[in-house]
Amino acid sequence: MPSNWTTATVLRIFVDALADLDVAWEPMLRACDIDPALLDDPEARIPLDRFDLVWTTAARFADDPCIGLHAGAKIRPRAVNILGYLLLSSATLGEGLRRVAAYQRALTSEPWIAVLEDDEECVRIHVGMEHGDKETRAIHAEYVALLILAFLSWVSGAEVDPLEAHFRHDARGPKDEYVRLLRSPVWFVCEEDELVFTAGTLDRPSLHAHPHIAQMHDEFAARLLAEAQQGSAIARTRHALGVMLEGRSCDLNKVANRLRLSARTLQRRLSEEESSFRDVMDSLRRDLTLEHLQRRDTPICEVAYLAGFSDVSAFTRAVRRWFDHTPAELRRKGKERGDGPERG
Repeated sequence: MPSNWTTATVLRIFVDALADLDVAWEPMLRACDIDPALLDDPEARIPLDRFDLVWTTAARFADDPCIGLHAGAKIRPRAVNILGYLLLSSATLGEGLRRVAAYQRALTSEPWIAVLEDDEECVRIHVGMEHGDKETRAIHAEYVALLILAFLSWVSGAEVDPLEAHFRHDARGPKDEYVRLLRSPVWFVCEEDELVFTAGTLDRPSLHAHPHIAQMHDEFAARLLAEAQQGSAIARTRHALGVMLEGRSCDLNKVANRLRLSARTLQRRLSEEESSFRDVMDSLRRDLTLEHLQRRDTPICEVAYLAGFSDVSAFTRAVRRWFDHTPAELRRKGKERGDGPERG
């Protein structure tokens, strides 16, 4: 996967809010080099540099510097990904927010919220991104603040109001508009982007709390997080091929199945890293061939088997394509350079 990314489900709710504001969201996404069709794929990943363009591009298309605030006010809360389900199934609002904060990296490489206990009386929720230019951070922080309020109110069945809202930027529109939509005093040019709640507010129960389902969601989120942190799609595909390759036909479907992905998703993630299944397969076979022909004393027929070829003639053709030599010539050149062979 790209080193910095977010999932399409994270973008879905914002885009739906833009539609309710009559903003032309499809051309807006295309202006950010994001295919609108990705929003229909829950496993689609969007490189963060493209995702970051969404906020200022949306402000331009809407002709509204407060598009984050106004789109946040139009949010229709629903569970579109695992974070929504974690919030729903937790016993209280605070417990749900802490779960979301713990697992948010399963859906984006850049966390959006952090839950900080100030004292026994209040809890601070940091909102928004830490990277990007000042305008991008401002629009995003306003949107995430409204997003949190919308979801907490939905989960608890009653409006949840903060004590205060703080933003690092100056007001981008009328200050009374901020107070009306955030339902609290709002302060600007502060040290942090954050919502401040009484501790008792976050003790409110979720209407959908279910301990067993919450545990299942925890386990699923933990698995997603582990997969997100395992490394690139290229590295994971290469590792799977290395385990499966010997003497067997390994196609895209078999490798994707081993990685618990659909073939389409694996193809897309490799494409995001400017590679393909064929490229990864070819690179691995080439590296295996060099290792065994120049640095080891493995017989040529066994090298062909280890590299996944069913016969030596097909292997020889591939070696000629890669190195412009036969396997025997490649081994001889390695010996002449002193590269091997090594036993083992």
